[in-house]
Amino acid sequence: MSSRLSPVSRRTAPSGWLLGLGLLGAAGTVLALSASTGAASRLPLALDLRVPPAARALLLGCLVALALAVLMAPASTSRRELLVAGLAALGGLAALLVAPDPLAAAVVVLLLGAGHAMLPGRRAFALRMRGPALAALLLGAGWSFTRAGGALGRVGGLCLALAVVAAAGLLPYLADFDREEPAASSSLAWTAFFAPVLALALLPRVLPALTVDEGTVFAATLIALGLLNLAWGGVGAWRTADLADAWRYSFVADWGLALAGMGLLLRDGREAAYLGLLAMTVVRLPLYLRARPGLLRSSPRRLGPTTVLVALLLAGMAPFSGFPVRLLTLRAATGLWWPLALVLLVLLLLAAVGSFRLARTLEAGRGRTALAFYAVLALSLALGLAPGGFLTLGGY
Repeated sequence: MSSRLSPVSRRTAPSGWLLGLGLLGAAGTVLALSASTGAASRLPLALDLRVPPAARALLLGCLVALALAVLMAPASTSRRELLVAGLAALGGLAALLVAPDPLAAAVVVLLLGAGHAMLPGRRAFALRMRGPALAALLLGAGWSFTRAGGALGRVGGLCLALAVVAAAGLLPYLADFDREEPAASSSLAWTAFFAPVLALALLPRVLPALTVDEGTVFAATLIALGLLNLAWGGVGAWRTADLADAWRYSFVADWGLALAGMGLLLRDGREAAYLGLLAMTVVRLPLYLRARPGLLRSSPRRLGPTTVLVALLLAGMAPFSGFPVRLLTLRAATGLWWPLALVLLVLLLLAAVGSFRLARTLEAGRGRTALAFYAVLALSLALGLAPGGFLTLGGY
C-alpha cells in the first residue's frame, strides 16, 4: 500500500537538476530567513528583501515541517529526494516572500505551480495548474483594479481575497484530490505548504494600499468564504466514507477558520490566522503525512491513550495548538459583531466531530518515526501553552 502512495525507491538519488534546485532553494531560504529591515540598501542590486515577520516565521515552520516529513517518510520513499525537493519548494516560497508587490507574487505563484505540476503524479498537468494559474490571474487583476480605484477598486479587493482562496484550493475553487497520488504531488501541498506563506506574505503588503471600501470588500469576502469552508470542511470530515478525504476536509476547515481571522482585521483575528496557519504547517501536515501509509486500511485502529490525545489535538482542545486560535478568533468576532461569534462557535463544534475518525488513522511507530511523531505533539503543546512566544516571532 505505501508503495502505491509513494512509489519512489529508497535508494534513488536525486537527479542533477533537482539537486541544483534544492541547493538554490536552500540558499534562498537562508537569505529570506536572515533578511532584516533595511538589508536591501546594502545589496548591490538594491533588492528589497524586507520580509513580513509572520511570513518569515511560517517559512521557518515550513522548514520544520520538511524535517519532520523526512523523518516520518515510509521505507519506500527516498528521504534524500524528498529533502532536496522540499528545499527547492522552500526556495520558491522564499522568492514569494521577497516579491515586492502582488504582480511579482503572481509570477512566482505561476512558476511554483508549474514546478509542482511537473512532479510525477496521476493528475494531468493542466488540472494541477488550474488553482495556481487562477490565483495568479486574480492577484494580477486584483492589484491592477485597486490601482484604478472606484468601483474597479472594490472588484480588486474581491479578486485579491479570491486569489488566496484559489491558491489554497478551497471553495468555491475546491481542488481535485487524488488519495493515491504521492504526497509531494498532491493538491494538499498547496493547501498546507504554499498557500499559507502566500497569505501571510500578501496581507501586510496589500492591506495598507486598500481604501476603506476596498478593504471592506476584501474583509467581508474572507469572512464569508471562511464560514463557508469551515462549515463544508467540518461536515465533510465526518460525513465522507473515505478517510483520506476526511483529512483533506480537515485542512479545508482549518483554512476556513484562518480566513475568518484574516477577514476580521482586528489584532486578535490576525494573530489567530497566523497561529492557525502555523499550526496547520507544523502540526496537521506532518500528522497527515504520518497517517498516509494507513489510510487504505479497511478498519481504523482502536482507541488508545495516544489516539485520544491526538483527537483532542485535532479538535482544537486545550492545551493544544488549536485552542488559542479558536479563542482569539471568537474574541475578535465578538468585538466586531457578537452573532458572528455565535455562528463561529457552532461551526467549530461541528468541525470537532470528525477528529476521532482522523486520530484513529495514526500511530506513533518506532525509532525516528516515533521521535518525529512525539515532536509534533510537543510542538502543538508549545503552541497551545505559550502562544505569546510564537506571536513575538511573527511580529505581533
